[in-house]
Amino acid sequence: LTHRDHASCVAFVTGQQKCDKPEGDGLDYGALASFPGTLVFYMGITSAPKWSRALIKGGKSAETPVAIVRRCSFPDQESWFTTLGEVGALVKQTKVRPPAVVIVGDVAREPTAVNWFTSRPLFGKTVLVTRPAQQSQGMVARLNGLGAEVRVQPAIEISEPTDWAPVDDVIERLSEFNWLVFSSNNGVHYFFERLLALGHDMRRLGGVQLAAIGPGTVEALAEYSLKADLQPDEYRAEALAAALAPFAAGKRFFLARASRGREVLAEMLTAAGAVVEQAVVYESRDVTSVDEELAVEIGAGRIDWVTVTSSAIARSLAKMFGQSLTKTKLAAISPLTAEVIRELGFEPAAVAETYTTDGVLDAILWAEGQAV
Repeated sequence: LTHRDHASCVAFVTGQQKCDKPEGDGLDYGALASFPGTLVFYMGITSAPKWSRALIKGGKSAETPVAIVRRCSFPDQESWFTTLGEVGALVKQTKVRPPAVVIVGDVAREPTAVNWFTSRPLFGKTVLVTRPAQQSQGMVARLNGLGAEVRVQPAIEISEPTDWAPVDDVIERLSEFNWLVFSSNNGVHYFFERLLALGHDMRRLGGVQLAAIGPGTVEALAEYSLKADLQPDEYRAEALAAALAPFAAGKRFFLARASRGREVLAEMLTAAGAVVEQAVVYESRDVTSVDEELAVEIGAGRIDWVTVTSSAIARSLAKMFGQSLTKTKLAAISPLTAEVIRELGFEPAAVAETYTTDGVLDAILWAEGQAV
């Protein structure tokens, strides 16, 4: 609205006047026409022909640049560029409807307009985030920064286990184990929060070593001032098991796991000679309640992308939305999740190369032709 070369001040003007206002108490369009800066008309769409003529009559050049910005700061923001003499005709021709503001002055000149908002890589795209509610904030924030309109519909929910007894038993026997293995940040949080709730602290770990499946899990450990002793180069169970295999023979491992998931990690470590115990440190359940308006939007093809950050989420989404998922594009966190999507009868439109939530968004950007 201001620019060091064009305008050092700005005035906001209502485009609607009180209908019973006494004659002579209206706007002084002569003074507005000579105002040495930018004029911003709000509530001025339907009255644009009237106030634009009044400004020109007051001495403002008909060639003065004008920009109309509708739904400013929203993901569906639209802009039009014209002149003061043509703004009334443009409003009639395009049928622009409120909410919108009209910017009058040299700062509205199209070649010099700063379109940072609408030039963001995912502007105009609607993305559905399906992670558990307490874990979606980071992905939502990055999508907002990329310009997307974000919808949130958790496909699974995470909670503490129905029975803590097996975990409590392990915590009391931690000194018996050589390795604690975490395949998710959920596992880290639920395990250590339980350890603390039982009155212990991190000294309970003693000489136990820690393995984490990926950077998110490493970061979760760091929240408890703990450092992972091992993280595989590839963030999947097979790679984690392969990285641990050289240390497995005759060693005792505890796997902090979800209530559902693959057995590959336990099987591979056992095959490598480890003594493996595992217990459920958190429950993963499908969400069965669906936002009806969201279901309609997906079925109508108004959701551009759906993020799929686990196999469990993929299966839950298939139950929630069925064949409506063919009307959108699915972004998978890994080849494994992509394969589950295919088994469910859908084809992923993007697959992350780095198996993290940021990797999912990078894959979407790549698929949209936006270099990461």
